Amino acid sequence: MEYILENSEARVVISTKAAEIHSFVAKDNGIEMMWNGNPEYWAGRNPILFPQVGNTYNKTQVFKGKEYHMGNHGLARNAEFSFVSSCEDSLTLSLKADENTMSLYPYDFELQVRYQLIGKRLEINYTITNNDEETMPFGFGLHPAFNCPADNGAFEDYYIEFSSKEGEDTDELKLIKDHKLSLNRELFDKYKTVVYYNLNSAFVTLTNGRHGVKVTCAGYPILAIWSPANAPFVCIEPWHSHGDFAENNIPFEEREGIISLESGRSFLSAYSIELI
Repeated sequence: MEYILENSEARVVISTKAAEIHSFVAKDNGIEMMWNGNPEYWAGRNPILFPQVGNTYNKTQVFKGKEYHMGNHGLARNAEFSFVSSCEDSLTLSLKADENTMSLYPYDFELQVRYQLIGKRLEINYTITNNDEETMPFGFGLHPAFNCPADNGAFEDYYIEFSSKEGEDTDELKLIKDHKLSLNRELFDKYKTVVYYNLNSAFVTLTNGRHGVKVTCAGYPILAIWSPANAPFVCIEPWHSHGDFAENNIPFEEREGIISLESGRSFLSAYSIELI
């Protein structure tokens, strides 16, 4: 099922399947910024990464002394969310643990997502509640994909602009020139995913200088940028945690960025997407 949030400046379509945004269009130019999920390139659109970002090296997780096998980026990306509430400018959806989720991740949780449209800005808030009797370990991140090009231009016309000056401590940071990361196929052929840690920037902007989208990343220790071979989209991904980049035998709950949430407590996270 799909729900629509709309005002005088923009229109958003949100699906209960994976609580994904299916469309985000500014009314002054009619440009669609959200990727449509064409499986020729990538069937995802903007999944919520829970309870893991990426995957473990051996595709296996151990919870409560038993092995489980979640797919890449966890279970929320394939789940059907339930309607909670809506008003003129906002929508709240929920995913609660059930037999299906328990077969992959044996914790009693609720994941609520609240969308609010303010002008051309979509604010998205997440509340993850541990209803289990035990401490619940999980990873969390976002994976929004944006059309690139979003008009009749070329992929290479676009760049990602960082809101603050960044250092040059890594090869990836050295790619940023005058606050800008130029986009081209060679970049993603070499790096596959460009990963940044602890950025100074509160937000980044995907643009060709005429239109684009601003994505906040403040509060997230990791920002990943990804585009598969020849795909007409770019993902800008704020993460709290990450998958395994190499083989390791560290317990899931001790991996970098994993959140351990005590019984009865809630974890809050948020970001926003703004059309420019």
